[in-house]
Amino acid sequence: MPNKANILVVDDEPQIAEMISASLQLYNYAVSIAYDGEQGVKRVGEEKFDLVIMDIQMPGMDGITALGEMKKLDPEVEVIIATGHGTMGTAIQSMRKGAFDYIHKPFEIKELFKVVERALEKRKFNDITRAIFSTVKPEEQLRVIIDSVTRILKADESLLALPDREGKLQVAVSEGLEDRESRASRLALCARLMENPDGAAAKAVQLVEAPARDKKFSGIGGLDQLKFSLFLPLMDNGKLSGLININRLNEEAYFTEDDLQRARIFGSLVNLALRNSSLYRQLQETQGQLIQAEKMSALGQLAGGLAHEINNPLSGILGLTQLVMENTEKGSQNYTDLQDIEKAVFRCKKIIVSLLSFSRQEKTRIEPVNVNEALEETLTLCARQMELKRVKINRQLSPGLPMVNADFQQLMQVFLNLFTNARDAMPEGGELTVATSLLKDPAGRELLAVSVADTGAGIDPEILGRIFDPFFTTKPVGKGTGLGLSVCLGIISRHNGAITAHSVPGGGSTFTITVPV
Repeated sequence: MPNKANILVVDDEPQIAEMISASLQLYNYAVSIAYDGEQGVKRVGEEKFDLVIMDIQMPGMDGITALGEMKKLDPEVEVIIATGHGTMGTAIQSMRKGAFDYIHKPFEIKELFKVVERALEKRKFNDITRAIFSTVKPEEQLRVIIDSVTRILKADESLLALPDREGKLQVAVSEGLEDRESRASRLALCARLMENPDGAAAKAVQLVEAPARDKKFSGIGGLDQLKFSLFLPLMDNGKLSGLININRLNEEAYFTEDDLQRARIFGSLVNLALRNSSLYRQLQETQGQLIQAEKMSALGQLAGGLAHEINNPLSGILGLTQLVMENTEKGSQNYTDLQDIEKAVFRCKKIIVSLLSFSRQEKTRIEPVNVNEALEETLTLCARQMELKRVKINRQLSPGLPMVNADFQQLMQVFLNLFTNARDAMPEGGELTVATSLLKDPAGRELLAVSVADTGAGIDPEILGRIFDPFFTTKPVGKGTGLGLSVCLGIISRHNGAITAHSVPGGGSTFTITVPV
């Protein structure tokens, strides 16, 4: 059996040091002894200790000084001060230096054990806290969480259940559940508790004895092994968003009040860590949007000037080409070459128009707009094209939505671009689903959301983050300028909104626009 902890006893009285050491070893602690402060500090510098039990009054370096030096070497080590000559002043001084607790000599071994257990419990939670907060990557963090809760609550099996993108509860990570049937039955337990999000599961740690005999879980198979089940709620903005399920399979291994207290503390740490990760991801997204906005602003200024410089000579080339064509025999090779030049110039001018639209900072005409009407008008414009391309249009427009302050024509420009891209993504036909809804952001503000989903080939994850970059396009040469989505992003940004893309290769793409109400 591995030792429960590594403890250093520092005392200048050998009999007391050896008595404490022998008593701790009976409880499976690994114990080392130092007989003065200097020796104790040296041992802490050489070896990793979980806890130090140290006298204050010793020849040479006293306990208070040694405490300070130990904390410099290992800030995480817990220290219990034990002395028969202390005063309230020395107690306060030792606590300021970082001591965990202060115990008077003579003391009973039971009294010392209680303080030792509390100190090691704190050390354990400190280690777990560091582990949980050591990463903000969801897959790593969830694994650390479930490994930690399994260890600290001595669970035979455990799992963490979270909703997926569609809101369906799934096992995010588990421990001790190797077969699919066991995971499914434990997931069903969590789902049953979450059916009532305002119930006890959302408010505190919940302990269930023999779940197979509990009426709340009637109809769920595969629970006979479970003797005790503990559920820790995961909260998001005051709402139940998931559960941690901890199970013990031995009838004698009931959860004590200490276990429940540990579970409450652990649950609080997990909720804080998950909230911290969520805020970090939001910060990264915001930073990405700011970088994108800066990049677009710089490119917009460059593109605007460049477009004006190129537009004039292009007009001259086009005029001369058309003039020469009038005096060239139709059907000749020269006439065909001039037609190719004319097509190339028209394509260049189309790019120039897009560049000017991208760079133009014209004043937006803001007025109350019915977004459903803007969508309907845009769909009317492209309905025939969709029909010819065998694209079925599904409308899921929520009635009674509030008006938004926006530029009607600019919104139509955004919608038309998204509809056109969706059509091009389905060359063999498919379905275009346009939906509107009312949402709330984390701050409680109402947002009107528009989603445009297609059933095309989807977008490769490697390029998904680049689709709003100016001049980036996945279309063949001559089929796109790479400015459409950049223009959309600029328009929506000027409306204080956001546009995001979600795609699964082979599973279509969904673009979502949100604007404040």
